[in-house]
Amino acid sequence: MTVDCSIENATLVGRPGLWAIAIDHGIIAQVKPTAPIAAHTTVDAQGKLLIPGLVDAHIHLDKAFLLAQAPAQTGDFAEALAMTLRLKEQYTVADIQRRARAVLEQAIAFGITAMRSHVEVDPILGVTSMTALLPLQRAYAEGITLQLAVFAQEGITNQPGTEALLRQAMAMGGDVIGSAPYVDPDPQRNIEIIFDIAEEFDCDIDFHLDFLDDDEPLQLPLVIAETRKRQWQGRVCVGHMTKLASLSPQPLRAIAADLKEAGIAVLALPASDLYMMSRRDTHNLRRGVAPLHQLYDWGVTVGTATNNIQNLFTPFGDGDVLKIATLLANVLQLGTTARHEFCLDVVTRQGAQAIGIDNYGIEPGCVADLVLLDAPSASAAIATAPPCRTVFKAGKIVAQTQLYSHTFLSPSLVG
Repeated sequence: MTVDCSIENATLVGRPGLWAIAIDHGIIAQVKPTAPIAAHTTVDAQGKLLIPGLVDAHIHLDKAFLLAQAPAQTGDFAEALAMTLRLKEQYTVADIQRRARAVLEQAIAFGITAMRSHVEVDPILGVTSMTALLPLQRAYAEGITLQLAVFAQEGITNQPGTEALLRQAMAMGGDVIGSAPYVDPDPQRNIEIIFDIAEEFDCDIDFHLDFLDDDEPLQLPLVIAETRKRQWQGRVCVGHMTKLASLSPQPLRAIAADLKEAGIAVLALPASDLYMMSRRDTHNLRRGVAPLHQLYDWGVTVGTATNNIQNLFTPFGDGDVLKIATLLANVLQLGTTARHEFCLDVVTRQGAQAIGIDNYGIEPGCVADLVLLDAPSASAAIATAPPCRTVFKAGKIVAQTQLYSHTFLSPSLVG
């Protein structure tokens, strides 16, 4: 039997030696110690690290690259929320598409083969973002699987007409529904409305949750209770969850048990969370990044993602989620080989699982979304986020980045 493609002499995370991967009709057909495989196309990995495609499980395409239009004056969350609301009044389909295309094309080059983007819907913006992003979802499907999460950023109960707009956006083709209950004066009702819409459209849910560094109680128990009530286990994801970083071990472990039982995934967004959190702390500043490694050890599905790129919520970044994995390792002090492998997992297999993609990994039967990194190990990949990458989407090469450098020194310096 001749398969469509084989990747030979690849290093795999957690498996000694070199490996060969046979790919047929976009699916991994075989994984075995390196040996010749009859294939129409053969790629020699030359010992480089092969990982599942990177997953950016939480990003805002419609808010990317806004910083030039609105540089920060105070840099805090209130300013970011207010100024972005003003900017939304100027959004056009063409403007959103221009900025989103830049992110998507960079993402494909980085090796991001799956992405969930939140798409803002409110009385000011209407469904303009959905109108802009739906064509891009189709246009870039060959390189990236893009989920569109219809999202109420400004609240629901305090924004008349938002609930109807959310349903309209879902009917247009939204994949997921979500909101930020912490900006709504009635978070309980906000959460109930989102579950109502999820039941109506039989879709997954993605909340921005417990993000603000105030003294208000966790809203996570409200989501856990509603998940159980609606029997929506395994279909809910919560992003940010910075307040988990402030819990002592015993209540954190209790929350982890509830999350595991409810099948709720947790996404940390360290670039944004580090930037926005602990603004009122005068000493012993909190990191404000959810302790994913502990949650994972207790059986919770976890992931990490970009969130924002060069706007008031996150003035930094280029959309490379592998760099976010490096940041996560740094801030959570994850220095062992096993933890480096964990960091790769949260931006690949676990990140995919968090947004409802199950057939992800390097095993027979998994979709052949893969990235070949110029690194010999998981530790090296996390240490440097190597720029040289070959990206496979459904077994076809869709991007390749090579770095060329030359150092010019006089003979006296190198002789």
